[in-house]
Amino acid sequence: MRYLIRNLLFIFLLINVTACKTYRLIPEKQDTPEHNFDINLSGDTPNYADLKYWVEHPEKENHYASLPKNYIDSIYDSKPVIDVFFVHPTLYFKGNTWNADINDKKLNKEIGNAAINNQASVYLGIANIYAPHYRQMHIQSYYDLENGLQAFDVAYLDVKNAFMYYWENFNKGNKFIIAGHSQGTNHTERLLKEIILENDSMRDRLLISYLPGMPIKQFHKDLPPCSSPNQLNCFLSWRTLAEGYFPKDWEVSDSISCVNPISWQTDNLLSKKEEHLGILFKSHKIRYPNSIEAYTDKGVVWIKPIKIPFARFYKMKNYHIADYNLYWINIRNNLRYRLKENGYLSLIHI
Repeated sequence: MRYLIRNLLFIFLLINVTACKTYRLIPEKQDTPEHNFDINLSGDTPNYADLKYWVEHPEKENHYASLPKNYIDSIYDSKPVIDVFFVHPTLYFKGNTWNADINDKKLNKEIGNAAINNQASVYLGIANIYAPHYRQMHIQSYYDLENGLQAFDVAYLDVKNAFMYYWENFNKGNKFIIAGHSQGTNHTERLLKEIILENDSMRDRLLISYLPGMPIKQFHKDLPPCSSPNQLNCFLSWRTLAEGYFPKDWEVSDSISCVNPISWQTDNLLSKKEEHLGILFKSHKIRYPNSIEAYTDKGVVWIKPIKIPFARFYKMKNYHIADYNLYWINIRNNLRYRLKENGYLSLIHI
């Protein structure tokens, strides 16, 4: 019983804690930067030759990314020859500057424990994870565009610099994946559009892009949305909501790319609960397979009430923060399937 209550509480917190604009949770006035954007207050520019500016990196001694405690991976590869460049979501909610301090130890630890261990960990043992610290913009930037757009440019510049350093020093000819979530998706979309897809070598080595948590339309002719479970050279995007709910400020349209992260189809059909492989909880354990049925509509994923104990005692609408957790094994298994079906058997050692 204690275990059920603990996991139930986590689900409640998981859904009701905001991670970006998509919650439409306006920050408290006291949590908003007191001054207008000032580039001189944006802090130190990270030097990506120094490993301390990478929240996750194959060469670091200590790692945040780990597999779920009760998940056994018989084909885990400790030395992958595929990379993933992962950009974390917004975790900067309180502060007096429009960009986070790159040297904030408390915030950096939270990034590792939350975003890397819950999200980027899905790629562990399939790809080398390169995830930079960057001067992420304040959550309020999504509401105050005059200041927010300048803060966004600072954050994006770090992401771009981190990727270029990765490309020139760590890639070593590997195929790679681009992935992010929320604010991280905003930055990776721009990185793809402005840098990667305009460079022949980069474009040729790019396998697939994961862009969940934001409304993404096709933005480049060379990167279509994925339309089948085995496709590569495309992008995947989804935003998760309770069935029938649309936040008032969300853009909803059939032109927005959205895949069902259980069936990996875009056909608006309801996925079967038997296809759902479990939820990653805060305990870092996978629980409750066969508990989610989902379908796509107007650019979002709608899920029916989650079938777990005591679910009737709480109601949730926005699952944005759980875009990875809800489908962790489904994402991982499907990535392996895509690689296998496209002849990358030797790269993932299956």
